[in-house]
Amino acid sequence: MNKDFDKNYSTRNLNELIRQGEHENQDFKYKISDSRKIARTISAFSNTSGGRLLIGIRDNGVIAGVKDEDDIYMIENATQIFLHPPIDVEVLAHQLDGKTVWEINIPEGREKPYKVEETDRMVAYYRDEDENFAANAVLMEVWKQEQSIKSRRPVEFSDSERKLIDYLKSYSSISTSKASKVMAIDRGLTIETLARLIRWEVINWQQEKGQFKYFLD
Repeated sequence: MNKDFDKNYSTRNLNELIRQGEHENQDFKYKISDSRKIARTISAFSNTSGGRLLIGIRDNGVIAGVKDEDDIYMIENATQIFLHPPIDVEVLAHQLDGKTVWEINIPEGREKPYKVEETDRMVAYYRDEDENFAANAVLMEVWKQEQSIKSRRPVEFSDSERKLIDYLKSYSSISTSKASKVMAIDRGLTIETLARLIRWEVINWQQEKGQFKYFLD
């Protein structure tokens, strides 16, 4: 991570970025006090489509500025210690009205999933609108399959896949446990099947209040 901030200024319009507000690819942070917590946001950006952190901006868009470089070292800890695999980010500086704002650009990762070392386990996150959520086993399997040789959508679906598709023609959505019963296969094979159908864009998914549901795309 380049730490020569004085020579690494952003050419983007800071006020325009702030006007965009927080969204799927942008988050504001007044300051960083917890490397593990910020690692969750970096994990979410890396596992989704990349994103930008603006450090020194309050949630309401007011420019507070950063006091020192401690925030940057917290970012470094997050990306190199708490995130697995580690990921390199770009650090740029904005100067406005005598205040400094750090712009941290996080690329979409090529080695998904990027997991955070929590106190009791490893957790991967994804970004939905302006929030971060823990990924479930199916989404983890989607990323795993994307890292392997991509298989093409078959001319004909398997019997279990057809059972699931037929079920979703009659019902709006299905959970992982229900899909296992419908296809009459164990949970592991169900997760693999749901992930394949997501990659083939046959089904899609959504999460609400911690519950993941799958439906025809």
